[in-house]
Amino acid sequence: MPQLHIHFTDRDVAHTRLKLETDLMWEIAGSVQVLQHGEGALCFGPWRRHVRALAAHDRDLRSALHTLLEDLPRVDQSAVRQALRVYRSRAIEPYLPIIEGGLCTDAAVRIHQYLHRGPEGLLSTLGAATRWHPPVLSVDHPHDRVLRLDGRGLTLIPCYFAPHHPVALADPPALVFPIRTESRLPPGGRAGGDQLTALLGATRASILRSVVGGSTTTRLARLVGVAPATVSHHTGVLREAGLIATEREENFALHLITPLGLRMLAAER
Repeated sequence: MPQLHIHFTDRDVAHTRLKLETDLMWEIAGSVQVLQHGEGALCFGPWRRHVRALAAHDRDLRSALHTLLEDLPRVDQSAVRQALRVYRSRAIEPYLPIIEGGLCTDAAVRIHQYLHRGPEGLLSTLGAATRWHPPVLSVDHPHDRVLRLDGRGLTLIPCYFAPHHPVALADPPALVFPIRTESRLPPGGRAGGDQLTALLGATRASILRSVVGGSTTTRLARLVGVAPATVSHHTGVLREAGLIATEREENFALHLITPLGLRMLAAER
């Protein structure tokens, strides 16, 4: 299979970083491909069926899907922006807790690797379509290509709805890659039981997954679907257990996962 060979210097390895914030544009782009090609039935089947059923009764969503699945260069850009707004609000935002939960669970494993093996440990955990042979990261690609980072480093962007193969960008250098299949959360919760939920309770388990990249009390309340006061109670319990830490600023509290919390998430699967 053709390969993209990404060449690293020592400076590039040191400047490689993992994006922890959800990248909504990549999630939208990947999810449109999932709708179009029908891949990943086990992970995406329930979501795909839900969106198609919704579109059957929602004229605005149906119109948005038609626009996004057409040849976009031929479509007026104002129509594309409107289609993106409708699609995001109907098909992506209701699933954000599921998407972010999967991304956080996946990130915990990668951060754990980083803490134990450094940036090269992170580069070695990007999936079967990539191979790290220092100083080159080889990626399955439609065409043979060479990308030299020349000290710019590489941003790694995990994506819930990513296709099976990573997508590389040259300027600025970035690699969008699919999260592990086992990190994806089915809409009804985790299949086959959930040891973390059994141990901590559903709300505390969701909070722990959601603070991998840091999160405020207000954002946790939105993600988990409970009142801020309830979040404060649960973060207090998690903090006492040593699973999270809290940094207090003037007007908000930022909750961060601890190494112990990371180990618990990394062992979840």
